[in-house]
Amino acid sequence: MDIIYVGVLLCSIAFAIVVIYISLVLKRLADTMKSLGTSVGELEKELNYITPQLTQTVRETDKLVDDIGEKIRATDSLFDSVEEIGVTVNSLNEVYSQKSKGLSDVELEKKMKPFVGGITWSEAAVQIYSKWKATKRTSKNELMVQQTNVVPVNTGREG
Repeated sequence: MDIIYVGVLLCSIAFAIVVIYISLVLKRLADTMKSLGTSVGELEKELNYITPQLTQTVRETDKLVDDIGEKIRATDSLFDSVEEIGVTVNSLNEVYSQKSKGLSDVELEKKMKPFVGGITWSEAAVQIYSKWKATKRTSKNELMVQQTNVVPVNTGREG
């Protein structure tokens, strides 16, 4: 019978150790939950602070997107004009190629001479204007006076 009492004593000691271990685990779990609750509370406060700012940012972004859309729609006419210019240039190229097939090189050169002269003179005018603008920007009516003191240098070869 003594063996049974010893077995019961060992079982009760083992049970006490398991209970102590489980209580320590539960204590750590409770501390972790408390810390998590504090963190979630702080996060909620920060989200209450950030949420209005994010809402305002989203509203401003929406306004910006609408404004960009309006500006893009405003440029549609510009792109339509560029397309029409391209169509016009293509049709001019077709007419030119058809007309140039019937002309000899000498006749073509005679007909192109006024256009080449106009291009040459317009290029000369652009260059003169750009040089005039460049000199106009760089010319300043300022007077600069610099005072210097002359100091003789001893080279070692003096008498």
